[in-house]
Amino acid sequence: MSKQMPKLLAMAVLLLLPVVSQALPIDWHGSFGVDSTLISDYRRIKAKALNSNPATDLGTQEVPLDSGSKGSASWQSYIFKLSPTMVINDAATFFGELSTGYANGGYLGDSAQTDAAAGTTVNSTTPVGANGAPLYYHNQARGQSVFVKKAYLELYSDTATYMIGRHATEWALGGIYNDGSDTWDRHASSRDGITMKLKIGNFHVSPFWSKVSNVGYTDATNTKEYGASLLYDNQERDIAFGIMYVKKSSGSNSSEYTTTMNGGAAIAIGETNLTVTDLYLKKVFGKFDFAAEVPLMSGDLGKTTAANAITTYSAKAFLLQGNYKWTDTWTVGLDLGQVSGHDGSTSKFSALYLNPNFQVANLLFRYNMTALGTANKAVSVYDSSITNARYYKLRSSYNSEKWTFDSALIFAKALEVAKTGAFAYNHTTNKIFTAHTNQSDNLGTEIDFNTKYHWNKEISIGTGLGYLLTGDYFSYTDNASKSNEAKSSLLVQINTAVTF
Repeated sequence: MSKQMPKLLAMAVLLLLPVVSQALPIDWHGSFGVDSTLISDYRRIKAKALNSNPATDLGTQEVPLDSGSKGSASWQSYIFKLSPTMVINDAATFFGELSTGYANGGYLGDSAQTDAAAGTTVNSTTPVGANGAPLYYHNQARGQSVFVKKAYLELYSDTATYMIGRHATEWALGGIYNDGSDTWDRHASSRDGITMKLKIGNFHVSPFWSKVSNVGYTDATNTKEYGASLLYDNQERDIAFGIMYVKKSSGSNSSEYTTTMNGGAAIAIGETNLTVTDLYLKKVFGKFDFAAEVPLMSGDLGKTTAANAITTYSAKAFLLQGNYKWTDTWTVGLDLGQVSGHDGSTSKFSALYLNPNFQVANLLFRYNMTALGTANKAVSVYDSSITNARYYKLRSSYNSEKWTFDSALIFAKALEVAKTGAFAYNHTTNKIFTAHTNQSDNLGTEIDFNTKYHWNKEISIGTGLGYLLTGDYFSYTDNASKSNEAKSSLLVQINTAVTF
């Protein structure tokens, strides 16, 4: 027998071990969707003069034009979430979620010819022959990075459930903390840490600790978040209320977060110490129900306006959703909201930005219009939040076995606007400026219609229509010689999604 035979047999046994070992069951589920969106007059203005220069006109609301000076924009995107679940034993389960690209997906057309993140052409040195024909009619998919959105272990004990690892969280209406569980949610509130869920009668207590950034190995450079939520949920009396209390802090040498609010070069905000107090109430009265969320922010925001001055933070919002189930198929509702803005002060900051998943309209607040004015997709069109606004939404919904029809009328006004001779804050570009003209507080009135056809339990096809009667807030340029006129904007969208 060869001297190498024992070694070969030992290696074969080792290779076969995973085959003969007991396999753990894995449940694969997730969602995939593709949509096509068209927005006419996405700049929402009729320009009377040359475009404002955002570098010098810090107060302008004018959205820049992309190459070709087109006034309308269209794109096709996809969203992808793949979530494996592995039951280890009666005391432990592993959960994960994988996605690709930024905001849980990407754009159709992100092929091998273009680097979507950098906005540059790749493989430009590859021999392509005359007129570049091979690269023109042969398209190949460019490799996409896979992102681990969730990877955590749930441990079950007699007294509590423990979530350890990277997991998502949601509270109240999802105005601040939103887990991104809906099919078309692009973002999620993520925690890298541990959450304990404890239930005592109708009370639910959830303390947590999370690491937000890991720049270094000491508290001087890192950012952490900790707190707890307390929820009383009595389903027999149809009432729920609670409070979430969160502390978030960064070390003095942290470089994770920077600001350009003063219009200059980016500076690290350094040490921060913020408190989030989020109140929640829900009540059902027969066919009528309502829910309210009141998030309150306070603390020190760091050196946001100057390299040697600490900015205090005080912001708040009030969100209300009411529904009346008229019949088995018809539901009418009213949404109210007020989200604080910033008045331009350099010593304190008072603007609150809601979670990008929390939206009330098809056009208003939903898209980052600045991203539509640039070919660089590193600036995401889905990074947009409700801020500095008071809104009212009247809505109705018809639901049948196969169809859902939604309609809504939204009115919105800005809380903080520019006033001649005073400091003001541009909530779109996050810049403080001295105003030279007055700004209107009218954000506009929007009419929305959405339909969804449920092909079957897993597959749906939807359409969306939004028409914004744009308010004069968006025509502001802070320059009397470059005054613009507000122009109405139209959105048309079609989408299809599958959940499994």
